[in-house]
Amino acid sequence: MNRQLLLTAVALALSLPATAQEAETAKEQEAAPSPNQIVEAAPAEEWISIPAEDLLVMTLAPDRDGNEREVIIQLMPAPFSQGWVENIRTLTRANWYDGISVNRVQDNYVVQWGDPNYDNPEAEGEAKALPEGLKVMEERDYLADADSLGEAAATEIEVVLDETSSEEEQIAALTAIISEMGLTPEGEMSESERIAMISIEGTQTPRAPEGWHERDSFAEWTEFFLGWPVANRQAMNWEDANGNPVPDPLLPRHKAREIGIYENVQESYFWPVHCYGMVGVGRGYSPDTGSGAELYTVIGHAPRHLDRNIALVGRIISGIEHLSSLPRGSGALGFYTEEEFGKRTPILSVRVASDLPEAEQPLFEYLSTEGKTFAKYATARANRRDPFFIHPAGGADICNIPVPIRPAAND
Repeated sequence: MNRQLLLTAVALALSLPATAQEAETAKEQEAAPSPNQIVEAAPAEEWISIPAEDLLVMTLAPDRDGNEREVIIQLMPAPFSQGWVENIRTLTRANWYDGISVNRVQDNYVVQWGDPNYDNPEAEGEAKALPEGLKVMEERDYLADADSLGEAAATEIEVVLDETSSEEEQIAALTAIISEMGLTPEGEMSESERIAMISIEGTQTPRAPEGWHERDSFAEWTEFFLGWPVANRQAMNWEDANGNPVPDPLLPRHKAREIGIYENVQESYFWPVHCYGMVGVGRGYSPDTGSGAELYTVIGHAPRHLDRNIALVGRIISGIEHLSSLPRGSGALGFYTEEEFGKRTPILSVRVASDLPEAEQPLFEYLSTEGKTFAKYATARANRRDPFFIHPAGGADICNIPVPIRPAAND
């Protein structure tokens, strides 16, 4: 709807009786529902409960007006960053995070918290001793392969749970599911690779047949996996229809296939991406990968250049405003200087939600990214046609399709 038509519609709406105006509005919204309206109409079975074991409750000191501040973090499930996630649970259950503080707030970038005397430009005291038993991860642990994704997603694909089926029957059934989704598996694929393909390619569109964003600046493509935004890069050789090696056609894969050139994937790796509210592990220079004692969250434009360089371990699902609104530090990288000591926000406690009394455990659920509603929601985010918008964008960055999360009712 262009600007002139919009003004005409507004003038007409003002002249209509309330009931007629409401009917006209309802009719327009029904024709082009907003992303929020699509989510609100999602059936209950498409909402997935987040286990209490995957939630952290972080309590900050009250603000200057005495208001309580609570932040809820959802930890990342397998197969990503599990060594760091395990460390974070260890640190939490040792009460190590109790009494640390927010030490860095860099505008349009990150908020970072940890021991103010650990690897901090303004550190003066002795660093807090870490609990025993923390894992040490390698840089390769920033990535996950297709098989590990498939194993993590297996419980989502019912056919795999049918123990009476042979491996051949299961693979045939998985291939049929892929075909029904309009996807085409290339070459020989293992059962877990097929499961991964189903789990990460449910929101393909004709504009981006290889995933939502084949023109993504930081990856081959990006998609959603069990409720999380992920990116992919593949090592491949190009072949003609007879299997003979050919030069890289420098075309998107679906365009290359149209001219008879096919990819022979040798390796395929996935990683979570730095969107707003994602939580990562602070670290020093390589080969240090961090332990989980230093954590940060993104409060600005998605810093995707950090992907594959730092471990992402979760996302903030409630209370991000308590961190994003903190005063900015004037020191290097946004750290608070010695003169700004009073700006540091104390962290009173961090608890794993499952360790709290049942009545105090927060309950949240997310919209399945494998369901029909999410596919409609993602399409609407990329092509806004509800009344306010004039021109559909025709696409959306992976971080501009946030996975819907809401508090769950206490049954």
